[in-house]
Amino acid sequence: MISKKGKRLNLILCISLLILSIFFLFPIVWMVMNSFKPEAMIAKDLNSIAAFMPPLTEGNWFENYISIITNSSLMRYMSNTLVYAAILIICSIIVNGLAGYALAKIKFPLREIWVFVILLLMIVPMETIITIHFIMIAKAGLLNTVIGYILPMIVSPFNIFLFRQVFSKLPDDLYEAAQLDNCGPIKYFFRVVLPMSKSIVATVGVFTFLGIWNDFLWPSLVFTSNNLLTVQIGLNSITANENITMGQVLATITIVTIPVLIIYSLFSKQLVEGAMSSGSKEG
Repeated sequence: MISKKGKRLNLILCISLLILSIFFLFPIVWMVMNSFKPEAMIAKDLNSIAAFMPPLTEGNWFENYISIITNSSLMRYMSNTLVYAAILIICSIIVNGLAGYALAKIKFPLREIWVFVILLLMIVPMETIITIHFIMIAKAGLLNTVIGYILPMIVSPFNIFLFRQVFSKLPDDLYEAAQLDNCGPIKYFFRVVLPMSKSIVATVGVFTFLGIWNDFLWPSLVFTSNNLLTVQIGLNSITANENITMGQVLATITIVTIPVLIIYSLFSKQLVEGAMSSGSKEG
C-alpha cells in the first residue's frame, strides 16, 4: 500500500502537472479561438477573457480558413512535405535499421570504433553538416530536386543509435531458429527484427516526420522552385504577406499544427515504449 506521505507526494505531482498543462495549453487555446475571429474582434478581445473563447456573434467562423486554403499555396506546401516525409521515413527505417542491426549483432573489425564515431556524429553541430551537404549536393547538380533534398537526410546517427540499442537486446536464438527455416540475414531483418521492434520503428518514423515537417533551413537552401517548397517555407511566405490579417495568420498556424497533433495522438504510446526500450543496452 502507498503510505500517506506517498499519497501526498502523488497529489502534489498531479497538481503540478495539471498547472503546467494549463500553462502550456493557454497559447494553443488562444491561437485556435482567435483563428475563427475577424481582425477587429481579435483586437477588441485581446486584453480580456474573451480572447480564450470562440466568437459569440453570428457569421462565418471559418472565413479565415477558407481564405487561406483558397487564396494561398498552403495545401501544396503541406502535400509536398507529406510526400517527402513518407519517402524519407521508409528510407530512414531501412537504411538506419540495417546499420543499427549490423552494429548490434554482426561482429566485424573495428565495430566498437564505428559505434564511437556514431556517438561523436550525434554531437556535431547541424550547421556544420548542412554546409557539407549543400556543397556535395551542389557539386552533384542536385539542387532544386527532391533527391537532392532527401538524400542527405536519410542517414541519421541518432536513428542508428536508437536501432542499435533496441536490436542489442534481441536474443541471438531467434536468428539461429530462423536459419533452420532457410531465412537469410536480410529476410530475417525484414520478417522478424522489424516486426518485433514496432515501437522503435514508430519512434524513428515520428522523429523523422517531425524533423522534416519543422525543417526550414535545409529546404530553403536546396529548393528554388515554388512548386517544391515545404510547409515551413510556405508558412513563412504566407505570414510575411502584408495583406494577411491576424486571424488568417492564426488559421494558417493552426492548420500546420494539426498534422503534428494527429501524429502525437496516434503514436504517443509507441513513442513512450520506444524511448524506454532504447534507454538501456546490454553488452
